Amino acid sequence: MEDFMPIPQAEIADRHERLRQQMDQHSLDAVLVGERYNYWFLTGHRTREIEKVMRPMLFVLPRQGDPVAIVYRQQGAKVKANIPTVRVYGYEDLPFDTELLVEAVKEAGLSTARIGFELGPNQRLGIAYEHLSALRSALPDLVMADAGPAIETVRLHKSPYEIEMLREAAAMSARAWERVIAEFSVGQSEREFATAVGVELLREGSEFDVAGHVTTATSRAAYDEPLQAGDTIWCDFGATLEGYQADIGRRAVMGQPSSDQLDVHRLVTSLFDRTLEAVRPGARASDVAKACSEAMKQAGLPELTERKRIGHGLGLNAGEGPSLGLQDHTVLEPGMVLCVEPRFFLPSKEKIHIEDVVVVTSDGYEPISTGAGELAVVAV
Repeated sequence: MEDFMPIPQAEIADRHERLRQQMDQHSLDAVLVGERYNYWFLTGHRTREIEKVMRPMLFVLPRQGDPVAIVYRQQGAKVKANIPTVRVYGYEDLPFDTELLVEAVKEAGLSTARIGFELGPNQRLGIAYEHLSALRSALPDLVMADAGPAIETVRLHKSPYEIEMLREAAAMSARAWERVIAEFSVGQSEREFATAVGVELLREGSEFDVAGHVTTATSRAAYDEPLQAGDTIWCDFGATLEGYQADIGRRAVMGQPSSDQLDVHRLVTSLFDRTLEAVRPGARASDVAKACSEAMKQAGLPELTERKRIGHGLGLNAGEGPSLGLQDHTVLEPGMVLCVEPRFFLPSKEKIHIEDVVVVTSDGYEPISTGAGELAVVAV
């Protein structure tokens, strides 16, 4: 059974209006999406059916006129509940009915339109190439363009609703972490730690995606080895709430930390704090990366390379733009949500990493999650 809370209709309407404004700027008559995060974002219709690649869910938002959805028939009423004005075209089952897609585009008056598809480097087509080719053959005067810049601009700026979802998902993650630390025992393995994190996230009400990376080992063989007093563990994870994914990074030590372990954690925390100081409206994503790189250099660590990043955007996807790297020059604006996560490796190959989430505000940033600077202690 699928039991997802509906997104407020006013929220969906606002997203459509902002995307239509972007269509004006990019000379698009409509946008067609099918990739699950874009589809969820524009329809509010969350269903596991979209993960079945043989049953695409497609949504067309014209610059003018009512939207169109081409979906597996049993999902039609759910789309309509979120968007009362949508015209639904439902197909019975397999194979996907390409003629229905052609009919929908024709009846929307878009046969010769300039339609934006998910074509850009940060996009993934939610429709098979064969179906796309059939659409082009049936409508030779249709112009295909890239909707990526328009979609990404809208999704970069989070609404108050989205920020609240991310904030609560982060709080769920923090509570799960605290319970694992309180209940875990020295002598258990990393695999058991990872399982415990996943279970606690589910108890918090997390959906779909649970624990990400939980490791200290340099080989998979050590994943099942008992953790001993003095061992450290790192966890990069997050709960998912109404599709919105938290992403936080935490470290813990088995028993009281040594002076070296405390020094290492102070170092990564100082990198984190220096990086956050650069987060403000008007700064570029690359400026934030440069601030971290300079702090790493001053600490005697290797500087960032061109293809490395120390953070990213967050929303329905745990890896959205912008990238906090030297090559991303996106200007930060209020409403953008960022994961800040400096990291480095010890000579032992242990990865030292912490992560928290912030939202850019008019005068700097506001934390969405806190606690990355705390080195947790598992009682012996």
